[in-house]
Amino acid sequence: MSLNIGSDNSKYIAVKNPTMKLAYSDKVIFADLVTSRKTGEQKADKEGNLVFDEQGEPVPKRKYFNWEGRFAGNAFEAARGFGKFQLIDINTGWIEIETFKTKDGKNQTKYFVVITDFSLSSVGIESDADFENEDGEGEYGQFI
Repeated sequence: MSLNIGSDNSKYIAVKNPTMKLAYSDKVIFADLVTSRKTGEQKADKEGNLVFDEQGEPVPKRKYFNWEGRFAGNAFEAARGFGKFQLIDINTGWIEIETFKTKDGKNQTKYFVVITDFSLSSVGIESDADFENEDGEGEYGQFI
């Protein structure tokens, strides 16, 4: 699991599906966050052919991590303007831990990211498809 908060560490975070949960708070925007890291392998398409970028360089394979994000404080108003998908760099935030009991009585721990300041990422991509695993799955923040 990888997410480092700080000026040089939390770049290029994908924010998906921002929403307000008025039953919870009218001062927090909830969203799905997706981070990734290079695996050291080269990316291959579904047929097994290696993928290259426009310059002919190999495209690295990435592992994706999914987090629950909460935009609060100074980040709340700016996050209200998000569409369905946005790339950001986190300037200020922290990871919270929430422990609760499941329906079957077991303890469950959930990790989520509270973001209080961010800037729009200068990295450009054409679509949110770059943040989808080939199998549509990723690890979630409760597994640190």
